[in-house]
Amino acid sequence: MKEKQGLGTLEGVFTPTLLTILGVIMYLRLGWIVGNAGFVGTLAIIGVAHIITFSTILSMSSMLTNIKIKAGGAYAIITRSFGLEAGGAVGIPLYFSQAFAVSFYIVGFTELWTTFFPHHPVPLVGFLTWLALTLLSIASARLSFRLQYLVLLVVALSIFSFLGGESLNPGEPLWMGSFLEENFWGTFAIFFPAVTGVLAGANMSGELKDPGRSIIKGTLAAVTVGLAVYILLAFWFARQASEEMLLTNTMAILDLALYSPLVAAGILGATLSSALSTLVGAPRILAALAENRVIPLASFLARKSARGEPRRAVVISSFLSLAVLLLGTLDSIAQLLTLFFLTTYGVINLVVLVEQTIGIISFRPRFSLSLVVPIVGVIGCVSAMLLINKYFTLVTFLVIIGIYYMLSRKHLVSPWGDVRGGVFIALAEWAAQKAMTMDYHPRLWKPSVLVPVESPQDFRRVSRFIRDLIYSSGRLYYLTIKEEDKEGEGELEEIEEVMACLKDQGLFVQKIVVEKGRFEVELKIVLQSLLNTFLPPNMLFFTISSDPEKQRRFKRVIESIRTYQVGMMLLYLHPKEGFGQEKRINLWLREKSPNYNLATLSALQLSRNWNASLCLMRAVEDSSQVKKAEESLQRFKEAARLPLNTEIKVLVGDFYQAIKEEPSDLTIIGMSPRYKQLITIINETNHTLVFVADSGLESVLV
Repeated sequence: MKEKQGLGTLEGVFTPTLLTILGVIMYLRLGWIVGNAGFVGTLAIIGVAHIITFSTILSMSSMLTNIKIKAGGAYAIITRSFGLEAGGAVGIPLYFSQAFAVSFYIVGFTELWTTFFPHHPVPLVGFLTWLALTLLSIASARLSFRLQYLVLLVVALSIFSFLGGESLNPGEPLWMGSFLEENFWGTFAIFFPAVTGVLAGANMSGELKDPGRSIIKGTLAAVTVGLAVYILLAFWFARQASEEMLLTNTMAILDLALYSPLVAAGILGATLSSALSTLVGAPRILAALAENRVIPLASFLARKSARGEPRRAVVISSFLSLAVLLLGTLDSIAQLLTLFFLTTYGVINLVVLVEQTIGIISFRPRFSLSLVVPIVGVIGCVSAMLLINKYFTLVTFLVIIGIYYMLSRKHLVSPWGDVRGGVFIALAEWAAQKAMTMDYHPRLWKPSVLVPVESPQDFRRVSRFIRDLIYSSGRLYYLTIKEEDKEGEGELEEIEEVMACLKDQGLFVQKIVVEKGRFEVELKIVLQSLLNTFLPPNMLFFTISSDPEKQRRFKRVIESIRTYQVGMMLLYLHPKEGFGQEKRINLWLREKSPNYNLATLSALQLSRNWNASLCLMRAVEDSSQVKKAEESLQRFKEAARLPLNTEIKVLVGDFYQAIKEEPSDLTIIGMSPRYKQLITIINETNHTLVFVADSGLESVLV
């Protein structure tokens, strides 16, 4: 078997990560931080920053021992757990952060270069630096990273030069600082960018020979070495220089060095190598985004050379950095970009926290962690973001949410799946356990309808009515029982099609299919099963046919399920009138009706979604009973908190004649225990009718 070609741990991960850590902050800001905070305060700042960093690295390591990571680094890790939308929402800002960061490193290199060579034109130095870095990154990632060995050597020599210099501190070491120029958290915010490059090696995951192993070992080693170097140099600054010198001279490291040109070379080399590793890493993220079709021009940007180099992505990233370079230093945007890095770290910790918490068996990393680690990482990242700039933190979250929303509308399909479904299942299970410990109360009622359907075509005729009955927070259970052997494939597709419009509106819709059964028998079994689930239906919905034979069959079904504690709704859809203009609903409430609760609740649902007027109706035998009936309906209207424009109408005479002559788009009536009476009303009237029977679980008066 041919061995995979790629970068090793030392050149692909350890070197670029360490050089990104030992950068400008170490050379030009660590002395000032010690002068402001003292050695003890600086040690605390370094410690807090590295707690966040190590938490992120450990979380990332845990994920890398659970999945096979390819190109994209942190983007790939997030995508494999939270889906392409979440991966893109974090990955796109991360890519721009990387691409823009190149220009800041180049600006820093240019400013330092012109400090030592003041006669060199700043624009020319910046452009030539950009051009050299671009050509190197286009040529080969391996070549780019091998050049960093030389830079690493220069950085090491510059550190030894600093440690070998004479002390310029006439007094005691600066153990405790006075925080004269910035408070603790402000100083922390200045230091933290020193550790925001820990993903430099992870971004090269697609180029590594063994990414899972190399990223873990290389990153942990680089951060550990970096931590040791920062602690040592912080102690040396506190020992070798006075507080005044450290606060007033950001280039104090040059004055303290044994041979200052060597330190200057280290500063220039570290800045340049950070720019190079970032310019090599950013296109890999862009190419990974393109391969998953998360961004426009995906086919163009995903294309690689024969040697596997994403040269088109390199060119785009390079010119993007040049555009930012021409705009200037953009200090405020630099802060925003740091927040995007922190967001990435926070989400990596969140990935591990979620996967561990929801308890899915697919999460079984060889490197397991205590829950404390990702929790500390998440809290640390969010806290650091807020401390750096709370307003830019808000902007960062809004940008990520906006990108996630746009990507979610593209209906991206992840080939490896993700755990978002598991998150919602875990939340549902937790909520179910809590809810099942509480007693049911009628005020919790919402329409949850079981609809037995013989064919998808039958459901189409009433799907809009069902939608208006359950919208916006009700539930629908679509039940079909196949009484004969059929070609199931096509019918299941039809069922999905008729349910799609309801699902698209965010409604809870569940399909239940029973193979080869008798309707009267299987309906009772399904109903008994569903009534014992966590989210049971509370209403059965049937349509009444005009066919006498079907009516007789339907009668047997109704009588067989009357004993179950479930409401019932029977719809007779008039073949000519239909639902009319959906502007008027007549609700007939006879005195002491046992079915007024479900009838009224259903009428309220439909009147809201139709924007229809509601009229309470009653028929009495003679005119002397009218006033009493009106007062009774008025009290009911107030007790049930019905809309103020609800009408009350009491008619004198025969009920059947009254319901026949009273105009409406829909008439709702309490269901009689005598099925024959329902058929009589249907035959006597020319309206669409709904007959309703209470289950005992609902109350319109709560």
